[in-house]
Amino acid sequence: MAIKFLSIIVFTFALSLAVLGSVTWWLENGRRKRFGAYMILAGLLIAGGYAFLGSRFSIALLGRLVITVDLPRLMQTALLYTLGVLGGIGLAAGLFLWVSNYFVEPMWLERHGVIFLLMVLFVALVISILAVQLS
Repeated sequence: MAIKFLSIIVFTFALSLAVLGSVTWWLENGRRKRFGAYMILAGLLIAGGYAFLGSRFSIALLGRLVITVDLPRLMQTALLYTLGVLGGIGLAAGLFLWVSNYFVEPMWLERHGVIFLLMVLFVALVISILAVQLS
């Protein structure tokens, strides 16, 4: 169980570095743009190195598997859970920011606030029903 948890941390860290590096590379100029490329490269190297330790190439070079979990399946599960958690947090944070008036909302949102709230609740209900049906 601990190796699965550590694998999720390593791959999520590598993915985050690559994504944030891509955003930095896209938005920044000059020297900061180069740092974005370094972050992308670091994320790819970390993920590639860790994936190597659980591959057949590790057996050829080191004589054994260093990481003994099914990494592709584990990462699929980790990404699915990460997206689910971020989606839930995003929905809740967006609703909180809207209710607490921390951002300026467009006029249509002000006029149709109840409809927006009902849509958010409907989405949560649909996701819950899908989860129950899939399980």
